[in-house]
Amino acid sequence: MEKKQEKVLNQIQDKLKKGEPIRLSLPDKGILKIDKPVPFLLVYRVPKKGKDNFAYNLAKTESSYLITSDYEGSGLTELLKLISAYLADQFGGFMLVEIWHQAKLDDKAFTIKVNQKGTLSMATKLTEELNALRIGNQKITASLDKQKTAVAPPGRSPLIDKNVAKQSEIVLVGVEIAPVYNDVKTGKPYPLFMRELRAAFGKSLRKSLFEFVRTNTSYNATHFEMLGTTVLDDKVWEIDNELAEYSNLFDFLLLVTPINTMDAWKNFAENKYLKAPVFHYRPMPIEPELIKRKIYNLPIEDISDPTIAFLFRDKRKEIDRMLNMMLEREKPDFMHSSLQIFGNIDEHLLDVARAILVAAEPNYEQENQDLLNAWEFAQMAENELIWLKKQDASILTAVRVRDDVDGVMVSRGILNINKSYQISKQRAFALIQHEIGTHVVTYYNGKAQPLKLFYIGVPGYEQLQEGLAVFSEYLCGGLTNQRMRILAARVVAVNSMITGNSFVDTFFLLTDKYLFTPEAAFHITMRVYRGGGLTKDAVYLKGLLNLIEYIKQGNDIAPLLIGKIRQDYIPVINELTFRGLLSKIPIKPRYLSRPYLKHIETIKKGGNIFTMLN
Repeated sequence: MEKKQEKVLNQIQDKLKKGEPIRLSLPDKGILKIDKPVPFLLVYRVPKKGKDNFAYNLAKTESSYLITSDYEGSGLTELLKLISAYLADQFGGFMLVEIWHQAKLDDKAFTIKVNQKGTLSMATKLTEELNALRIGNQKITASLDKQKTAVAPPGRSPLIDKNVAKQSEIVLVGVEIAPVYNDVKTGKPYPLFMRELRAAFGKSLRKSLFEFVRTNTSYNATHFEMLGTTVLDDKVWEIDNELAEYSNLFDFLLLVTPINTMDAWKNFAENKYLKAPVFHYRPMPIEPELIKRKIYNLPIEDISDPTIAFLFRDKRKEIDRMLNMMLEREKPDFMHSSLQIFGNIDEHLLDVARAILVAAEPNYEQENQDLLNAWEFAQMAENELIWLKKQDASILTAVRVRDDVDGVMVSRGILNINKSYQISKQRAFALIQHEIGTHVVTYYNGKAQPLKLFYIGVPGYEQLQEGLAVFSEYLCGGLTNQRMRILAARVVAVNSMITGNSFVDTFFLLTDKYLFTPEAAFHITMRVYRGGGLTKDAVYLKGLLNLIEYIKQGNDIAPLLIGKIRQDYIPVINELTFRGLLSKIPIKPRYLSRPYLKHIETIKKGGNIFTMLN
């Protein structure tokens, strides 16, 4: 054995003994990566004619893999014997999974090859999982081949000697892959199909390996995702940083919110509500097309982890759409881009909104009693931030009172309040829980996560955020009928706008049909028509309805506070948590403690949006 090869083997053995991650470059661009000791290894031997990109990238999705050549003197046999025997001794069993590319197209995308009884359960599970896959319109097929000959690619020797395997309780499974991801005529791959198939195969493989691990080894895993990658490449952190940097170059809500709201209201009233107001906005601090170019230059396609790559592509798409809105501010296309980001209004949502406006009687006098001014409300907010700071010392307790925002809004973890803002004492605590207990808490919980994506916000996070925030008002007993009417009116106003009605038409719809005061109707309409048509305000009621269903299914609210996420990201959050890539939530809001939790039980027992009315 060459000294260099012996040195590599000693290095691997040392890391295995210490339980440390292994990332080694091998001859001929080979790679050995083991995030942590596990009782399996995925192997791809690169043929002499060159690698198959699908098989090569497939191997790189897993937490324990070896990509190597198999020339004479490569030391592959000694390497595999060392890793397999050591980990088999540690866990009482070990599995080698070899993948290889089949040159010709077959009616089966995958053929699972076995010749040992110890592999049958895992191989059967893998075959079933793959047969259940469908990528687009194409059904994926797989077959199980129980053969008498040794498992290996055509013309090659098995990865490990059968006597060594039997002695050390090492089993071998082969996965032959037909090029179903290539164009039959040109032989060139379909990139998007290949990407989806790779992600789906990886999940199927982990489910199947879990079957082997749980029944044949002492390895402690309670979920198949715990077998996934636990160490992310440097490229992941670089792209995460850059996406956060580009997101932070502009504050979307501030840039689409008028800075002359009070003057616009006065002029609108002086014109007897018949002339649409003129809004003024902050100057654009960025060149959107330049940022677009930069985000699409990020090499997300080079990230081997399908889940992380999905997160980044999703965020890049949202940044792109928001940049479009920056380019289209005060232009007709602004509203169309807004619908792409925040979604449309379905008939059910609109029906519920209209029903609330009928069922909830307006009561303006009650909410106009014992008013707090902006500075008094800011002091309440600061006190809540001081209380939260006991859980996380990084929380900033500053609250800004300013004249260039409308009402109250949280931006990057800081509460901003218009200096003319007033709120009833009855509503103040509930709004504190909405703004501080939800928006600020999820910002800092997101900052506690390794990926910055969780505090800048995943695409579409607003719906769940606002649903949680409004629900927190209900838990605190401050979700008044008038507040519910405003949320419902926002849906009606957005619908009015997207069906082609003018600012004045929507304003009078709210005052004449739904009995809002002129000033309240103006602010609702302004929020919807700002920037050229911002449909975001419909997500408050939509998010609340979805959250109610989520709770009625017996789900817990606390995991939703891990950062600025959306509800259909829960499986992704669960996967990353099982893989150890997310941290424990450091901050718990006040409304998730007694006595507020009793209202959650009310919803679980059959409550709905209408039982929440007073």
